[in-house]
Order: sequence, then C-alpha cells, then structure tokens
Amino acid sequence: MIAFDPRVISAFRVQLEGRREALQAGAHHVGWKLGVGERERIGTRPVVGYLTSASQLSQGGSYRPTTGSLLHADAEVALEVGKDGEVGGFGTALELVDLAGTDSAEEIVAANVFHRAVVFGPIGPTNPAATLGRLIVNGEVRAHAPVPDDDYARVVDEVARLLAAVGECLLPGDRLITGAVVQVPVAVGDHVIADLGRLGSAEAHITCETPPIEAL
Repeated sequence: MIAFDPRVISAFRVQLEGRREALQAGAHHVGWKLGVGERERIGTRPVVGYLTSASQLSQGGSYRPTTGSLLHADAEVALEVGKDGEVGGFGTALELVDLAGTDSAEEIVAANVFHRAVVFGPIGPTNPAATLGRLIVNGEVRAHAPVPDDDYARVVDEVARLLAAVGECLLPGDRLITGAVVQVPVAVGDHVIADLGRLGSAEAHITCETPPIEAL
C-alpha cells in the first residue's frame, strides 16, 4: 500500500470540505484533476483536486475572472473512467487556473489546486500517443508541445489510491484531467482553444470581470 505524505492527506481533507459545500449547494460531481506542478507538490507524488458542475463550462462558454486573478489556460488530456475502473475514453480539456498569490503547497491543495473552470471536448477511444497539444488564443498559436506518452492507467490508479486514503472513490463516468501539456497566460477579451489534434478541442471566452456587489 502507498504511504502518502500526511501533509497531502491533511490538505486534501480540507479541500474536500469545499467540495462537500459545493455539492450541498446544488453542484454535481464531475470528477478530479491531477496537480503535477512544482508549486503544489508535497513530497514526491502528484496531488489531486476536484471538479464539479459549478466550475464546468459548456463548449465555447464564458468565464469571468475575479479582480486580481493571474489567469492561465491549460491544454490537458482528459480521461473518462470506465465501469471497471479502467480508462474508458480520451479527450481534450481546457482548464483555467488562477496562479496569483504566494500560498504554500498545502494551502494550494486545500484551495483546490488553482482550479477555476474546465471545458471538455468530446470523449472517444483515440489514444493521445504522438499527438501535438496547442493553445490558440484569438486565432494565434501561443504554445505547442507533444502530448507526453504517459501511462494513463497508472494515472487513474494514482488518483484512486489517494481518494481511497481519504474515504472517497473513483466512479464510472468520472472525468479526470491530467495536467498541462501546455500553459499560457490569458486575459479578459481572449478566446482560447485547447487543441489536441485527433483528440479534438475545447474552447472558452474570457469575459469582463464581474462587477462588485453594491451595498444596499
């Protein structure tokens, strides 16, 4: 059995309280995200965040960042969990993350690993091997890189083991986003497309900031 760093477990339990609040407020469970960056790393293993309908945008939908955001777009491989816990399908995800602040890794995990929004493209059987990932902003390719030749069955297992350590589990149909293939900063007014070639694409618009609520 994998022994997880107790700091990961502690921060993840705090994060899941936020998830429970979102679900109690009417959001629906969507899945999980893998955090593989240096800022969120605690120990040697990736960390996990949650995805609900509260932060899922429709294809081509709009996201309004809050004041002070340092918004970035990630092009990511999306997985769908099959009925027996295997990889049931692949697709493209566009994740929007807010990298502002100087929080510790534990605080970042507790606050859901920078996550702000996600858009999914279609899920299908095509494996992402030898695929090029691109981020297209306002019609211009801002970044591109080959999709890593990852062992996605191992990714699913990694997430499942961490969830089990806190009493949660992967469910058939869960969506997993697996970390940025490429990442670029984005701003209000941008139209962003995450394109993973034969896996398809996912897109969103970054709209004007939400106006402050005026006191009555």
